[in-house]
Amino acid sequence: MRERFSEWVRGVSAWQALAALLLCLVVASAFGLGMLMARAGRRSYSPVPQSMPADAFPRPRGTYGAIDRIEGNLIRLRDARSGRVWMVRAGNETVIEFGPRRRIPLQALRPGQRVFVIGAPQANGLDASFIGVVGGQNQYFIAPSQLNECADCVD
Repeated sequence: MRERFSEWVRGVSAWQALAALLLCLVVASAFGLGMLMARAGRRSYSPVPQSMPADAFPRPRGTYGAIDRIEGNLIRLRDARSGRVWMVRAGNETVIEFGPRRRIPLQALRPGQRVFVIGAPQANGLDASFIGVVGGQNQYFIAPSQLNECADCVD
């Protein structure tokens, strides 16, 4: 291996080595110039205008979580990753499905089931228009939270 490299180096002239070095310097300086231009453009960018109020952004229109508690038509969901609690209201027009196109009644839902909800955002939760129960191999029981919280507390 060493012999092959030394033969290759002997075959390269000084002009070829200088040309290769200059080519590398040009490519590196073009990359550096591009980085400087990108950084200069990023300084003036602000994702949220300072004059826009914080509540101007739309509230989420859906969520995913495990059923923590069911009281009448009010379902309390808990996000297993973040711990956030959602209050979901199911009405007469709410479609509840387990699997593809298999409708189930509200009384068939149980604490610990994972569901995703789509609906209209309200001040203290969601008015559900669709509730889908997640089935299959990844359907694991998640125990309801054991925290002593007030019934009407929502984050």
